[in-house]
Amino acid sequence: MTWDELVELITVLQSNGATASVSETTRSVYANQKSVSRTEFYQAIANNLKPTVVFEIHSFEYENEQKLRHNGKDYLILRTYSKGDELIELVCQAYDDVQTNLARLRDKIEIWKNTFVENSMYELIPKPELLYSLPAQVEFKGGAERNVSNTIETSNNATVTIQYRPGITADMFVKIEGQRYDIRFIEDPFNRHETLVLQLERVIP
Repeated sequence: MTWDELVELITVLQSNGATASVSETTRSVYANQKSVSRTEFYQAIANNLKPTVVFEIHSFEYENEQKLRHNGKDYLILRTYSKGDELIELVCQAYDDVQTNLARLRDKIEIWKNTFVENSMYELIPKPELLYSLPAQVEFKGGAERNVSNTIETSNNATVTIQYRPGITADMFVKIEGQRYDIRFIEDPFNRHETLVLQLERVIP
């Protein structure tokens, strides 16, 4: 082991204030550069990932950073593997490849939330408010039927992928071609802050 590759470990910081912003902090460490194993490559491809390089560093130097820079090129850290107590491998994907994956977001969705306003009877009632119109990848899935109070309800499910955006929560809802879908689950794959995957359900009485 020569430890002759200088890399920058990058922490991505998200601000969820009135104006969302992203900042980065960096630390430089020395690493060994390695090739991606065939097993790792095919496992990643199955999850729509494309690892390109592995860097090995001392375990105590890694603090859960999301990105890495080497020779001026940015990488996302997809996975980490501990090698005993002293070393850790960082499996990385070139950031350009991630940006290319975002080209898959060819559909359009709207994200809404209910705000409460006072009516003439001084009662608070929900009023839908449009938050964002976003490019997305929409995959429709089969639903299910259930009996609710002697009424058959049919649910249609969808999985929606969007570019990462802080502040989206499960109490919001999504409209696809004018149809409302409730958000059941939100996933930030590998905590990379690059995309969000929304699991949606539309209930039709």
